Amino acid sequence: MTKQTLQAELKTRFKFTEFRPGQAELLQAILDGQNALGVLPTGSGKSLIYQFLAPHIEGLFIIVSPLISLMSDQLERIQAAHLGKATVLNSRLNAQDRRYILAHLADYKFLFVAPETLCQPQIIRRLEEVNIGLFVVDEAHCISGWGPDFRPDYLRLGTVSQQIKPQVTLALTATATDQVCTDIKHQLFSHQAVYIYRDSVDRPNLYLRTEFVQRDDDKWQILQQLLVPRWPTLIYVATRKQAEELALKIAGATKRPVAFYHAGMDNLARQQVQQLFMRDQLDVVVATSAFGMGINKDNVRLLIHYEMPANFENYLQEIGRAGRDGQQALTLIFVHQNDFQRLLTRQQANQIQPQTVSHFYHQILDATLQDSPSQLDVLQAYQRADFTEDEVIATLTKTQRVRANQVQQFWRFLNSTTCLRQQVCDYFDHQSQTIQHDEHCCSTSQALTLSELLSKLTLPTLTTESPTTQLLSAGQIWPQLFVDLTETDES
Repeated sequence: MTKQTLQAELKTRFKFTEFRPGQAELLQAILDGQNALGVLPTGSGKSLIYQFLAPHIEGLFIIVSPLISLMSDQLERIQAAHLGKATVLNSRLNAQDRRYILAHLADYKFLFVAPETLCQPQIIRRLEEVNIGLFVVDEAHCISGWGPDFRPDYLRLGTVSQQIKPQVTLALTATATDQVCTDIKHQLFSHQAVYIYRDSVDRPNLYLRTEFVQRDDDKWQILQQLLVPRWPTLIYVATRKQAEELALKIAGATKRPVAFYHAGMDNLARQQVQQLFMRDQLDVVVATSAFGMGINKDNVRLLIHYEMPANFENYLQEIGRAGRDGQQALTLIFVHQNDFQRLLTRQQANQIQPQTVSHFYHQILDATLQDSPSQLDVLQAYQRADFTEDEVIATLTKTQRVRANQVQQFWRFLNSTTCLRQQVCDYFDHQSQTIQHDEHCCSTSQALTLSELLSKLTLPTLTTESPTTQLLSAGQIWPQLFVDLTETDES
């Protein structure tokens, strides 16, 4: 198909007049029967690629996704647009629903599945009996041991692909360095030919600002100023306890509809927060990194890092939640002189020690694993991926070294006098480019106060109330969401 033909179909089916960079190129490659890897910026419409292909490739489309929230978001969009029958297969399904889906796979066009679920032998055996049209690995950077989001279950996807034999495989990510791209090609495509499209990660509509503070309380004073206008706002914090405490503080001081979001909440509560925020019934969400990949709210105008992110990859994923409609948005990081050491201390506290690995493999009772289910989950994932004890220890040692180096790199970024957007592009982009450093770019070399900056940016505000829906109101959701603030301080 020519690009003109594809564009005509885009307008007819999706009501868009133009493809975003990389979409048409990847579509043409896949329609020509090529495997493909797309590295596209956040908010660039990666999911449209496999949605577009549905009527062109026969068979089931399997989309591997690392997060249940991401799967739910994409499933709702496909169902709302009537693009084909779709379902989700993950650990939260009961046995009856799971059996039904597996027995009726031929009825579905889209199957969203978590990697640990997909890799189960009984799932693979069932998929071997089905015609797989397209195998999509979303957030493909999770396959790389050099990335901060490495997940051992992703390592098995190359083997799974060989077993279920899809017609075409598509890997998608927004955060892949050269090293991570090499890992993806090796682990997922092995010696197969693969078409690669890499676009710049630059998002010109995002203003990047660092806000240096002397005291932690200075953050709160500045935040109150930022929350006076009614902007859809997302605030990232380091821990679950911080998310809950700051949300409660904002609610008391501003009367704005606000909620927190973190991995310790049950699935229903997280879905409610997500839906209320998407529909502008919540103005502010205070979240840990659990609210990271794949949350596609178009009009986030203000994105704040209350604490320093651990690396460029997390930073790019998280600021990528802002300005997805292409309009101007402000992203701001508070920077305190103690942030660097605080982050290193948190990382060291969460490290899995060699003795703990040994106890796990030799089935010796370990107090650390009893107190930290997240560490047990990690070790079980390595075990599922057939790692030996020595391989796990070696991998974790390398990961800890890489993560410490990434913290140092990001701290240098925050304290640099070089254009912030230029540094982000230099870190990720395959081909170097010179960013136009102007008044709508970043805070480097600009002495604007926050008030002056906000006046210059003129960010769109929410001016009307959202219509009433069947969902819980923001007032109703608060009693469910606020848990005992004396509980865990883990993110």
